[in-house]
Amino acid sequence: MKLSLLVLLSAAMLAAGAGSAFAVPSLAGPTGLVMLPTADIAPSTEWQIGIGHRSFEVAQMYGAENIDVSIWALSGVKGVADDAELWIAFQRATNGEDRNIWEYGAKYLIGENLLPRGSLLGGTKVAVGASLGRWSDALGFSAAGMYDTIAVTDVETLRAYLVATKQFMPTYTGEWPWGEAPGTRIVGSAGVMYLRVDADNGGGDSLLRPFLGVQCYGRRNLELLAEYRFKDSDLEDDALFSIAIRKPWGTSTNLEIGLTNASPIGLATGDQDMYVRLTYAWPTAAYQ
Repeated sequence: MKLSLLVLLSAAMLAAGAGSAFAVPSLAGPTGLVMLPTADIAPSTEWQIGIGHRSFEVAQMYGAENIDVSIWALSGVKGVADDAELWIAFQRATNGEDRNIWEYGAKYLIGENLLPRGSLLGGTKVAVGASLGRWSDALGFSAAGMYDTIAVTDVETLRAYLVATKQFMPTYTGEWPWGEAPGTRIVGSAGVMYLRVDADNGGGDSLLRPFLGVQCYGRRNLELLAEYRFKDSDLEDDALFSIAIRKPWGTSTNLEIGLTNASPIGLATGDQDMYVRLTYAWPTAAYQ
């Protein structure tokens, strides 16, 4: 049902007006896909701001039935140089009681031409990033199943990653035969993610897993994106998987609708939940 709704919304967005694509913050904070990063860096001339809403089914303590949590998310990212960005993300999880989730981090572009230009992977961007996060007052919930027997008050996260991003375009024309350049293109990303989750009761664990992502830009710059991070059997019910559509309006606004099975702190669950959000590029010249 959720996937069918996503397809219908995609068709409606495709029929809408044209726009221009630009890099936007992921739900997790850094410039990227849904929950996973790419090697792209936000421009230093703009603030990239995203606001969205999603539902999330979370396991309750002591065998009680799962409950639905409403999550409002706000994120912002800004390039501080041509090869670096800083970002911050805030989530408010509500199910009768409010719980706050903060995360902040940075990404650094190691290089754009580390591999020979004539090779298949020539022109690949490579970046590294890291972040710290805190889920305050998580008492009564499990962090994607990690703490289903012990009461947890606060959960802290440490995330680090290495990611490579490559735009795949035919070298002889610079465009794909099924559409108009530069709107039609495919961008692929691959990397490895380290995530450490610690609870204030002393419990904690970590994962180190590879991930993949793809962004397909079609007619009128409608973007279809998907991501996959391999499952950690000790921590997760399933592999992390997200799929979304992103539609730009003008040069500053994006509407994004998608499905993800990621928990608020980035661990995968067994259920796909829908989210919707708007992103906006705010020129820094507006403050000058």
